[in-house]
Amino acid sequence: MPYRLTHSLSRFLFGLLCCVCATFTYAVTSVNDYFTEVWTSHDGLPHNSVNAIAQTEDGYLWFATWEGVARYNGISFTLFSRDATTGIVDAGTRTLVASSNNQLWVGGARGGLTLREGFNWYPQDVAQGLVNDILEDHQGNLWIAIEGEGVFLRPHLSEKSYGAEQKVLGIGTYRLAQYKDGPIFAATEQGLYRLGSDLATPLLLPDVAPETRVNDLSFDHQGALLIASDLGAWHYDGQNMKRYRNELSNSTITTIAEDNSGLIWLGTLNKGLARLGFDQIEFINTSNGLPNNRVLSWYQDVEGSIWVGTNAGVLRLRSAPFTSITQADGLVGNFTRTVLPISGERFIVGTSQGLSVVEDGKASPAASSYSARQSILSLAQSISGKVYVGTQRAGVYEWFNGDMSPLINRASGLPSDEVRAIYEDSKGALWLGTTSGVLKIDTSGEQQLITQENSNLPDNYVMAMAEDLLGRIWIGTAEGVAIYHASGDIEEIPIADFEGAQYVFGFYIEPGFVWMATDRGLLRYDVSQGTIGGIGKPSGLPIDKIFQVVYDHMGSFWLTSNRGIWKIGYVEAHRVASGELNSIDFEHFDEADGMGSDQVNGGSTPAAVSTRQGDMAFATANGLSTIRPTSLKQLYQYRLPVVLERVDADGVLINPQKIRTLEPGVNRLRIRFAGLSYIMSQRIQYQTKLVGFEDEWNYRESQTVAEYTNLPPGKYEFLVSARYPYGAWSNADASYQFEILPFWWQRIEVQALAFLTLVALLASLVLWRIRVLKLRQVYLAQQIELKTQALREQSERYEKQSKEDPLTGLSNRRAFDEKLRSDFILAFPLLSHLNLAIIDIDHFKQVNDRFSHIVGDEVIKLVASYLDATVIEPNQVARWGGEEFTVLLHCSPEEAKRICKKLLEGVAQIECPSLDGAFDITVSIGLANGLVCKDYQTLLKRADQALYIAKENGRNRVECFDEFKARG
Repeated sequence: MPYRLTHSLSRFLFGLLCCVCATFTYAVTSVNDYFTEVWTSHDGLPHNSVNAIAQTEDGYLWFATWEGVARYNGISFTLFSRDATTGIVDAGTRTLVASSNNQLWVGGARGGLTLREGFNWYPQDVAQGLVNDILEDHQGNLWIAIEGEGVFLRPHLSEKSYGAEQKVLGIGTYRLAQYKDGPIFAATEQGLYRLGSDLATPLLLPDVAPETRVNDLSFDHQGALLIASDLGAWHYDGQNMKRYRNELSNSTITTIAEDNSGLIWLGTLNKGLARLGFDQIEFINTSNGLPNNRVLSWYQDVEGSIWVGTNAGVLRLRSAPFTSITQADGLVGNFTRTVLPISGERFIVGTSQGLSVVEDGKASPAASSYSARQSILSLAQSISGKVYVGTQRAGVYEWFNGDMSPLINRASGLPSDEVRAIYEDSKGALWLGTTSGVLKIDTSGEQQLITQENSNLPDNYVMAMAEDLLGRIWIGTAEGVAIYHASGDIEEIPIADFEGAQYVFGFYIEPGFVWMATDRGLLRYDVSQGTIGGIGKPSGLPIDKIFQVVYDHMGSFWLTSNRGIWKIGYVEAHRVASGELNSIDFEHFDEADGMGSDQVNGGSTPAAVSTRQGDMAFATANGLSTIRPTSLKQLYQYRLPVVLERVDADGVLINPQKIRTLEPGVNRLRIRFAGLSYIMSQRIQYQTKLVGFEDEWNYRESQTVAEYTNLPPGKYEFLVSARYPYGAWSNADASYQFEILPFWWQRIEVQALAFLTLVALLASLVLWRIRVLKLRQVYLAQQIELKTQALREQSERYEKQSKEDPLTGLSNRRAFDEKLRSDFILAFPLLSHLNLAIIDIDHFKQVNDRFSHIVGDEVIKLVASYLDATVIEPNQVARWGGEEFTVLLHCSPEEAKRICKKLLEGVAQIECPSLDGAFDITVSIGLANGLVCKDYQTLLKRADQALYIAKENGRNRVECFDEFKARG
């Protein structure tokens, strides 16, 4: 990638992020250590040929293809192609150049030349042909490299405005480069040139023909010019021209750039991508991940990831959180079963093909003897420094400084040669867990066999052992867990009550608690209380089976499984296990994070460990995966940049940089946003706040869209902030200030005028009324007594009509609601003596359908008459609507239930002549007590729910809310 504007820009963009990622990224000693990902047209790229890559100040990555420009936010691509808005005259795009002020120059086929700044596009005059490159010098002048035509200069006139172009060089040009305010260099089809405003001077490459084509230019961090040609690559410091690597002298180099660590990267025409180290050259090609061996573009983003554009898609090289060590790194076998730190950053690793020592990311065989090639299941280090090695078929060996010697096997007392757990306790006794029980060997050599047959051991298949702070040995088996006490007694700890837990694969011991990794999640045993709590699927974990639990000494547990590693908070884990929290938050790590395999092995111990230096190591089905959690913590503390991607009002796209006022009557406002980081984009979390509408931040997890409906007229500011899990929230730099205009009748001045007009009208009416009243004063004085009497009688009739049901004469719903509301307030806090019953005539619709609505009214009146006669003060009955009645009972719940049963039986005795005995009148009653109701609406709701249950249970019955709630 040429130095040009993008190189200086990359120094500026996300300065803090670069620092964070520098500490986050593990040192990559080989190109094979990079974690690789590929994107093609199947993943959203408009075309697989990626001609150029750039990153703008806001953090977006841009890819130039023959079918348009693709903008990438870490999750998805957005395509910009030929249209009047962008000014792109042809979809074929050749070059992208990022500039200051968040600008991006786009050039391509048919002389297309346009400038993007934020949401806005500024098309420029069409150039003479295919635009290969664009350069804006320190004076703001625009230099344009044209395929087959040469270099053209457009003098800067004003912001985004340029004068008539003039030809500076008449040779087809591919790339332009300028270091700070130095000279401009041009890579042409006939060699290298130094350009002035009216002069072009050739610079000869030693030992090659003068017309040798130069394809690319860039600068290193000292300002030396890097040159890519058809006959190799060169370094020019202003005085001397030096060739890079003689073995590349016949190679066509298409791109050249220096990365942040000072290494030179060369793209080739047909050999892939080369990295020049300090003493070696390494290649990435189709055999190790490159989509195609023809490299078209190269870019290192501000997070340190390297993006490589080819004819078959784009490759990203990055350092992942995890580093995997496999057979390619010297491990004797990829299927690792157990791992043990033995000193500093040195591990001993047991695999299905033997034992290895790992140090500084490289592995070597632990011993040369045949015994070292056994399938290894378990490891433990003795106080003397020796390592006990448990095998699958040959018992236990001792390893020390490269020597393997047999210790014990079945022939010498071991119950089985398959040893899945080894532990040396605080007294020096050695415990060997096999598939046929446990063998304890004390310091005198005396052996004790512990099995299911001679003790309370739940099962003979032993997978884990650990010692608690009381000196007791915990034994995990395939059928549960047991404790070996100092007295020799074995106590089985029941764990099946937690989701049917059975297998115990590993332990973590801390003061007061023992954590167990099981086939039903993570269990915690409270030593002082003797109780078990746990974290599993009911708590939000998506898996059942956990093999190992490791504490990172930074506030998190790491849980291993067949589906990767799950990181949970240590404090939160205790709170869930204690019942204080219902669910647990987690982070998930898998192959996408650099792990060799999602399958992290278990069933023998230790299969996951942490060291005093802060490293963690995990045995997987494809090598040993290691991580330093401090790197994640540093990443999470970075405040992520956030951008607004799209704003639309009622489905119409708007430009938030230009449109700050929205038309009256906007019903739906939709804002899409993104946190721009490309390391773990899927884990970014968001919060938003609409100032003027919301007082608090709205946590949206990983959702990237906010919608608002029916916002009233006014001024607003939309804010969005992002973070990694457990990290700090960003400063909400992405915001959108806007105003929703009112309709004309919502404007303050119109409302004020309307108010004043109304006041004036009312004043006029008042004056007119006063005058009329005075004229009629005498007449009114004579009529007042008669009218007063008439009004009193009329008021009483209205009052009765408003609160009385005309059919039954009972209180209507309005009267009853007022009564319930007042009685609820007066009864507080003795709500246990306030009960509400809702009564519904069973199958009433059949009465109307079979006998007519007149008969239905007759039935309602009969039931109402009976209820009115039976319910006595201070209780009250009312018709609530249709065939429903309510009864307010001021008594104990027991008395209320007795009254309801009496009413139920009484109604059943009612006879209606119009029914001719063809229909029995019955009712269903729902009863609720006000004791735990926060308001009278809750009491109503509970009585209604009880009525529903009465109907569901067969009708003609009384159901009490508290009773069926207790039944569950």
